[in-house]
Amino acid sequence: MASSARFSLVYRHIGREYLLSFLVAFFFFFFIFFINQILLIAQRILLKQVDYLAVLQLVMLSIPQFLLYTFPFSSLTASSMVIGDLSGNNEILAIRSSGISLKHVFIPIIVISLGFSLVTFFTADKALPWSTKKYRELYTELMRDLPTLELRANSTNTIADTVMVNKEVEGNTVHDIVLFETSSARQGQILSAPKAEVSLYDLQSFIYQLKLDDPLILKSESQSGWALSKAESAQFFLNFSGQIASIASALPSQLSINELRQNIQTHKLALDEEKKRYEEKIRQAELSLAELVEQSKMDSLVPVSRIAELQLELERLEAQKPINFYYQYYRAELHKKFALSAACFMLVFLTFSLSFFRVKHGRLIGFGLSMLVAVLYWYLLFFAQMQIFSISVTPAFLIWSPNLIMFISGLLLLLHARRL
Repeated sequence: MASSARFSLVYRHIGREYLLSFLVAFFFFFFIFFINQILLIAQRILLKQVDYLAVLQLVMLSIPQFLLYTFPFSSLTASSMVIGDLSGNNEILAIRSSGISLKHVFIPIIVISLGFSLVTFFTADKALPWSTKKYRELYTELMRDLPTLELRANSTNTIADTVMVNKEVEGNTVHDIVLFETSSARQGQILSAPKAEVSLYDLQSFIYQLKLDDPLILKSESQSGWALSKAESAQFFLNFSGQIASIASALPSQLSINELRQNIQTHKLALDEEKKRYEEKIRQAELSLAELVEQSKMDSLVPVSRIAELQLELERLEAQKPINFYYQYYRAELHKKFALSAACFMLVFLTFSLSFFRVKHGRLIGFGLSMLVAVLYWYLLFFAQMQIFSISVTPAFLIWSPNLIMFISGLLLLLHARRL
């Protein structure tokens, strides 16, 4: 009974310290990602004089995007700070002197971190897809009015490869408008009109229509000279879709697990077809090489260089196994949802070895070490993501590699520290 009470006291103390440290670390990482998100939204929306309530809604809906990293890093930092503080204040020494195993110090951290893993998984599978959908809907609604906001008197606007200069603006009517084409295909083309009316043509694609009155078209070419055309009216289309490419469709990382699996199955069928064509090319190359070798045995005039060329071609084909970009991409994002969720639990094992050392300012040292580990983990995960398109192995191995490296390193450090 007394032993159970001792363990209960240790569990409550460690659990409380871990949760408090988690809150501190969570707000630290949350603030960093939050400020970055505000700057991105300010660049896209706030500078275009959209009301602040809509901007606040966009910011709130974008929060789940960076919670996937906030939870794992906060869990790691909190564990490192708690273990470092307990060691620095000799609390670990006191617990061991009381006959309590260090596993009872680690148990509450492991249990709570497993809870954070579940929260992260829920965020990745449910909250993120839902918030992304709402974000796109709100962003689309706001972007519908952005072009008219940009139409100001005596202003210049750049829409894709078109530069538009105008004078007075009255509602949807623009006076003394000049359009310059900057694309290589139509460079040197200038269109002007005394008056034009702007109207929405395609809301889904964000294309606006300019109805020009009495337009003049000047086309200049370096070799064939120039040409001047005149008409009573003309229509010109302004494509604003480049400003909203991010909302055209959800990224794979913003889809739910079920949606990812559906896309994976679709692209797997495409990969199977590609593999069939690849295997057919291999068979054709092998057959051609075998026929040429047999022919060379009977005819000495068959060039040896041709046989060598076919052998090199066959080796090249065998080395270039088909890789479906989207099949790899969607599978990687599926495993990343599980890997980031599990990171809340797996990364804390790196901090347990601190319990065998007495360090001054343990909480500060623990915080600094956790920052280094977080940066290293982020780099490893980013590097693994980049390799999925060049290596024809299952993305699961690459995406889970950072977790396994950190987890195994933590166990090895713990076993080594116990022997000291």
